[in-house]
Amino acid sequence: MAVVSSFLLADRLTEDEILATARRGVRVYVLLASEARLGCEDTDGEFEVRVIEQHLAMLDRLGGHVLFRSASHFHAKVVLVDPHTSPAGMMLTANLTSEALERNEELAVMLAPDEVREAAEFVRWAMWEAAEHELVDPKDRFRAVRPLGEVPHPAPASSLVATTSTTQALRDEALRLIDSASSRILACNFGWAEDHEVVQRLCRQARAGIDTTVLVRVRPSSMPALLALTEAGAKVLGFRWLHAKAIWVDTRQALVMSANFQADGLDQGFELGVRLAGGRASEVFDRLTRWSRGAEWRLSAAPTLGEVNGQVKLWQRGRLVDAAVQPRADLDLGVVTAPSAHELLAPRPALPARTLPLLAQELCCTWTASAPRLAPKSKEVQRPREGEGSPISYVPPVFREPGGRLVVAVRAPDDLEAARALMLEVNAEAIVVGDGAVR
Repeated sequence: MAVVSSFLLADRLTEDEILATARRGVRVYVLLASEARLGCEDTDGEFEVRVIEQHLAMLDRLGGHVLFRSASHFHAKVVLVDPHTSPAGMMLTANLTSEALERNEELAVMLAPDEVREAAEFVRWAMWEAAEHELVDPKDRFRAVRPLGEVPHPAPASSLVATTSTTQALRDEALRLIDSASSRILACNFGWAEDHEVVQRLCRQARAGIDTTVLVRVRPSSMPALLALTEAGAKVLGFRWLHAKAIWVDTRQALVMSANFQADGLDQGFELGVRLAGGRASEVFDRLTRWSRGAEWRLSAAPTLGEVNGQVKLWQRGRLVDAAVQPRADLDLGVVTAPSAHELLAPRPALPARTLPLLAQELCCTWTASAPRLAPKSKEVQRPREGEGSPISYVPPVFREPGGRLVVAVRAPDDLEAARALMLEVNAEAIVVGDGAVR
C-alpha cells in the first residue's frame, strides 16, 4: 500500500513512480484538494496556471491506476508506505510539485514507524469520512461521495497533531510551544493572519523580550501580520519562495506542519504536524538558522537614515512596490530670487512634493540665487537740490516700488559698489536689477 496526500500533484518524476508502483500491483491512494479550489489559490508562483494544468493532466494519466479522493479543505502533505506491515514515510511542508521540490525552502521529516501508523490513521479517516469527491475512472472525472460512516476519528496521538473537523490539536500544540519559550523562538510559514491567535501569541512573546525570528515568503496578504510582528519587536526575514512551516523553541522542541498561521489551517481544514524533540528538533533549528543567514529581505517598520541601501520593497496602499535606495540623489530646486543683488543668498526652497520621497541616504539639493528685478510701475526717487533747483537722478537711480520698498537699481555688476554706498545713504532696503540691465 502507498498513500499520498498533497494539496496538488504536478511533478513528472513523482507521477512516474506512482504509476510504476500501481502497475506492480500496489494499492495507491491519493488525497488532493478539490479541483474547484485550485484556481482560488494565490498565483504567486506556487499555484500558477501552468502548474494547475499539469496537475489536471496528471489526473488523466494516473486515473484508473490509483484511487483519488479530494476535498476543498485537504491540505496535509504526507507520503506513507505499507503503514500496517512495514511502516515507512515522510511528512512534508511541500506540495508534490516540481517548484516545491526543487526551488522552494521546504522541510520534510522522515517518520518513525509509530508516527507512520499515527499519520495513516488520520489519512484513512480523511479519505473515507471527510472526502467530498472521488476519481476512479478518468473518463468519469470526479464524482461526489458521502462519508462512509464506519471509520472513527483517531484518538489523540503521541507524535502527530492534526486539524480536522473534530480537533484543533495542531493549533494547540503551536500555542503550547510558543508559550514554553524562555528566551528564543524561530518560526517560518507561508501564510500569516494578523488576527490569528498564533500570530498574536508570537507578538506577545516578542513584546515580552523573547528573541523572536520569523521567516516568511514576501506576500502582500501577509503584510498586516508581519508589520504587527515587527512592531512587537520580532525580526521578520523575507524570502522569495519560502514555503516551509515550522516552529522551534529554546526548550529543544519543534513542530513541522502543513498548516499556515491562519484560520484556514489551524482552526479548520485537514492538516498534519509532527512533534519533534532532541536531535530532530536541533536539525530544524540548524536549518532555520542557516536560512536566516541567507535571507534576502528584512522587514523594517521605520528604518533610520543610512540603515538601508540597495533594493527595497515599499509597502504602499496595500501593495509591495520594488524600489532602490541610492547612496546619494541630486535634486535641482530651480531658481530662487535673492532679497538683494549685492548679497546673492537665498534660503533653500521647499522640496516639491511630487518629487519625494527620493530614496537616498544623502539628498543633495541645489538651487540658483537670482538678483531681484525692479518691480513694474516703480516710481523714480530723485535727489533734491539745495535752493529752488530741480531734483536730479541718483546714480545709480533710486526707485519706490508699488509696495513701498525703496530700492537702488543697477544695470551692470560694475554699478554694485556705488549702489552699496547709495543704499546706505538713502536707507534703501535692497539693490535690484533695473530695466535694460546687463545680467
